[in-house]
Amino acid sequence: MTIKILIVDDEPINVKLIKEILEYENDFQYKSATNGLTALAILDEYNPDIILLDIMMPGMSGYEVCRVIKSDKKQKFAKVIMVSGKAMIEERLAGYEAGADDYITKPFVDDELLAKLKVFSKLKKIEEIDELKTTILQLFSHETKTPLNGILLGSQLILDSPSVSTKVAEYAKLIQISGERIHDLVRKILRLSSLRNNVSLSIDRQSVLSYLQSVAEHINSNIENRCEVRINCPVDFDLDVDWKLFHVAFQAVVENGVKFSSPDESIEISASLDDKSITFKVVDQGPGISTEIQEKIFDEFYSHHIENHTKGTALSLAIAKEIMNLHQGHIRVESKPGEGASFIFTLPLALAHKN
Repeated sequence: MTIKILIVDDEPINVKLIKEILEYENDFQYKSATNGLTALAILDEYNPDIILLDIMMPGMSGYEVCRVIKSDKKQKFAKVIMVSGKAMIEERLAGYEAGADDYITKPFVDDELLAKLKVFSKLKKIEEIDELKTTILQLFSHETKTPLNGILLGSQLILDSPSVSTKVAEYAKLIQISGERIHDLVRKILRLSSLRNNVSLSIDRQSVLSYLQSVAEHINSNIENRCEVRINCPVDFDLDVDWKLFHVAFQAVVENGVKFSSPDESIEISASLDDKSITFKVVDQGPGISTEIQEKIFDEFYSHHIENHTKGTALSLAIAKEIMNLHQGHIRVESKPGEGASFIFTLPLALAHKN
């Protein structure tokens, strides 16, 4: 795809030099402006991917122009690279404070300029796709709420009817189960959307050992579960997190392990801390996860063999990832096919308090 560049510089020789560099390859389309006001006037019409913005210009400085661009919601994904003949740290910091995405000095190194333009073009497209995905999720969740409530209520009324035939009851139950699956999907979509909209954490302090015991007790008390959850927590300690959200992330992984484990197998949940971080692990003995999809499973739109997929999406793991990000932590998986999987939650050591 063509990368659209807007060159803003009052020196014709600088504009000519940049244009010559861009013409080395066929990936670029460009326009130029000799001052900030002209640049802002053509911004919405041209809709550039990247603005190469000189700092020292008559009228509005590059810093002022950058602030205006970054305050324009229509241009929120546009990338601004400040351009200057000076390499002073004060200028760089002033550019970043104005909202610039990067800084480059004159005279240009051709390959460096082209590389920066390509990198920031990719970053812009990624951000646009991420917003589109979030918008789709929000739209789907809101548009399905009302008809879904009608499906669930109608199927329950049929099941509650004393005169309904066995065959009709079977169909009504199928409708209800399908509706509940969609309801669960909508609930997860709303949660994921809220997590990505700067949700505030409600931090509380709780014993880690007590928490793991409650998780294991809840799972093991369910007679429908096919395997046992065991605890490994050599040293108890308190943890400051949003326990409601953390439980959503942790429980999703534990229940996933239970679902994919064979009868009479066990799942180990553990917690430990060293001089660098806090680590929670959920280790199952299920079928394992191939290396090539281990990173993909945390993407909300990923589903292995999606054309045959019938049990939802990877939303639970996407939610877990967002929750860990909010706590400045991480979640990852280690696995080999046929050898089970280990989901590893890592949190900053500062959140722990030894008893």
